[in-house]
Amino acid sequence: MNYLYYNDTKSFLNEYNQDFPDKLAKVYRDLYRADPGKYLYNSWKGSLSYLYNIIQELENKGIVLEYIIPAGAERADAIFMGNSESPSITIIEMKGWKSMEAIDDYFVNADHKKEINPEYQVLNYEGKIRYGIEGIDNFNITSMVILYNITHKNARGNRLYYKDEKGKIIDELKNNLGAGFDSESLSKFLNGKYRQNKSLFAAIRLHYGQIRSGAMKSLASEGYGLFSEQLEPYIEIIEDLSNGKSGNYIVHGGPGSGKTLIAMNLLLRSTAMEKQSVLSYRNNRMVESLRKMLDSTSPGLSTLIKYYSTGRPGNPGVADEGFPAHYDIAIFDEAQRMTVNNIIHGGEVADISVFFYDDSQILGKKEEGTRDNFIKYLENAHEINLKGLYRNGNDYGEFVNNLLDGKPWKYPEYYGLKSFPTIQDLLTSLRNKSDAGNKTALVASFTEAKGDLKNTDSPDNVRIGYPLPSGFDLYKNSGITIKWLMDPKKEYAPFWVGGQSNMLEKCASVYGSQGFEADYIGLIWGRDLVWRNGKWALGDDCKDFEIKKLFRAGKEGDTKAYAKSIELLINRYRILMTRGIHGTYIFCEDEETSRHIEKCCNP
Repeated sequence: MNYLYYNDTKSFLNEYNQDFPDKLAKVYRDLYRADPGKYLYNSWKGSLSYLYNIIQELENKGIVLEYIIPAGAERADAIFMGNSESPSITIIEMKGWKSMEAIDDYFVNADHKKEINPEYQVLNYEGKIRYGIEGIDNFNITSMVILYNITHKNARGNRLYYKDEKGKIIDELKNNLGAGFDSESLSKFLNGKYRQNKSLFAAIRLHYGQIRSGAMKSLASEGYGLFSEQLEPYIEIIEDLSNGKSGNYIVHGGPGSGKTLIAMNLLLRSTAMEKQSVLSYRNNRMVESLRKMLDSTSPGLSTLIKYYSTGRPGNPGVADEGFPAHYDIAIFDEAQRMTVNNIIHGGEVADISVFFYDDSQILGKKEEGTRDNFIKYLENAHEINLKGLYRNGNDYGEFVNNLLDGKPWKYPEYYGLKSFPTIQDLLTSLRNKSDAGNKTALVASFTEAKGDLKNTDSPDNVRIGYPLPSGFDLYKNSGITIKWLMDPKKEYAPFWVGGQSNMLEKCASVYGSQGFEADYIGLIWGRDLVWRNGKWALGDDCKDFEIKKLFRAGKEGDTKAYAKSIELLINRYRILMTRGIHGTYIFCEDEETSRHIEKCCNP
């Protein structure tokens, strides 16, 4: 449930009294298993009293209170629904401040404290709802901020309404919401599944001119605004950059917490400030895809994207020894893949260095980007933890972690999670999603075929089909041939950015999918990590170059190698299972594992 309370205007007026905040508090406790606290409770008392006087003037409208914004934990105070030619909703943020003065697009000084700018807040909510709820494309969506303790003369803003403007608020709501109300549309809105129908890359292309001039809030209108926990470190880093300060930031977040979104916002904003900026990766697939995307937006912009490690002393990466430049700000995404030397040099290459990492996504023994190493080797390391999982939602993130840890799981009802008995069933379901306008993609465990970059026609590039290099004959007589996605310079940008993934003719390994996403992901779960005797075990095949020797040693009886192989394989599946924004469809190549996954995914 993504709200605390909803009703129609007549029922709300009949139910509302001085005890109504207590009813909200009870629902809050039941939903969150926590007390709302004195501040939130008192804010309800003030905001609901003001809203009650407005609702009295509105007939036949839907009301939603404390609506949880898609893919996050932030809540809109109220949403009103009506029907003006099409279903219409107005998002309302209530603020009980006694004073407010704008600082910039993101922050205000309210009651002598720095607070999130409520206009940015509702614009962000509006974008998240518009592009985050399935089936509401025809809805008219507007938003407003009501400062119910501040008079009009004390603040200014396009979406701001004041204590002495009840008449104006009522007129605006009537105009936005129309005369009618359709309860079925309200239910459709409240029960709609989370989706995101515009990619970050597309949003940057569309609004690059505004972004370049510093109007970062243009991304919020497309559903890519920063939530408060993402916005606070972004602003802190930009302020340090503006003020000429130096230091190191280490930002930890799980899959889908918004690390790349913050990194892109930092890069674009710092570039607009005419600072020497760089965003760097070790992942050559991500580098080439971002370079092509940025060059299609503004020729030459791709120079902002670099490798942080190349393995070539004559051509070092940004975080390699001997890199010849110094930056105002250096941003390192997927920094868990760094070595200790990369960490040391990355902290020296810029006045401000920002390291985004998730050590649960470490893929090999040489990757040393852990919290302990960042703290040990960076001077003045400022830690930031992103707790939310916005791409797939916290419930799905918890489900994935529990599934891979062998713990009891809670099925995420809102997320499109399915297991399929055959590869044909999975492909048919993905094609149906693609035909409905969704972006789909196939990812697979690094088994059965090792890949051959030099020869695109090599049998080693066939991951699903017959014959397979491993001799596995599961796909015999299927008539299906799906190859590895191989060439980073030629294939990855068309696949992930250009939409070729919808053809379902190629699949990406964990190395080709880390950092990317699609609406629906088809995951081929291989014979490397299998379910045996109530726990995860090493299976029969592993072609992953990072752990192939470790895997073999584990199978031969080396207990340390066995445990490390399990750990690294679990990290791989955590990445593969969190690439889908709206859903993950799974086909398992091992029968016993298939039965376990089916039990988990199809309650």
